[in-house]
Amino acid sequence: MSQPVCIMKFGGNTLANKAKLFMAADLIKSRYDKGFLPVIVASANGNLTDVLLDHAYSISRNPDKRELDMLITTGERVSVALLSIALRERGVPSVSLTGSQIGLITTCAHTGADILTLQGDRLKRELSQGHVPVVAGFQGIGENKEITTLKRGGSDVSAVFLAAQLGADHVEMVKDVDGVYSADPHKDQQAQKYEVLDFDEMYKLALNGASVLHPDAVRLAKEKGVEIRIVHYQTGQTGTVIK
Repeated sequence: MSQPVCIMKFGGNTLANKAKLFMAADLIKSRYDKGFLPVIVASANGNLTDVLLDHAYSISRNPDKRELDMLITTGERVSVALLSIALRERGVPSVSLTGSQIGLITTCAHTGADILTLQGDRLKRELSQGHVPVVAGFQGIGENKEITTLKRGGSDVSAVFLAAQLGADHVEMVKDVDGVYSADPHKDQQAQKYEVLDFDEMYKLALNGASVLHPDAVRLAKEKGVEIRIVHYQTGQTGTVIK
């Protein structure tokens, strides 16, 4: 692949309705039109995962974890299919893919698996054909061939892992916030936005409750040398760089 790969991860709030889906598609198209090869990782739309979990726990106080994984992985499938439809409507050739379809192999722990490796060449094959892969985050397939979900924050981890696997030097975390702040800007008017943070600083902030990034994703990014850029979903502008 001669063109640079651009990993973009979209949080659930950035895909919560039709207008936001098209906003996401336009942002992806802007990268595509500039000659990048976007690879998209998407979370479940809005609060769909919580709705699905509520259904399960209304039926059983202790639902089987395998069945929970079968249920909640449908949330990301909804996202990637709708986003791929929106991209095609914008003239961008795209293909939605589950974690198992791209060969994201995990441990066998249901509702809390860890990524082990990426098997096969499905992603590279789609990219070589000019397609934009839209990958379901937060999920993979266990070594026992069962569908699994990752630990909390798994979509962030998926995105960093795929960036490392595909040789991307950075990953864009597309959020409904315009960067990382010293405090919650909605609650503290004195909160300062960080333009640049190093991995260790961001890791401490994440451990102390900064919900912009999951600590595991920051730790993996440091280990793999993948820069993280916090990008606002409306402007497409980078607010904070973690490197």
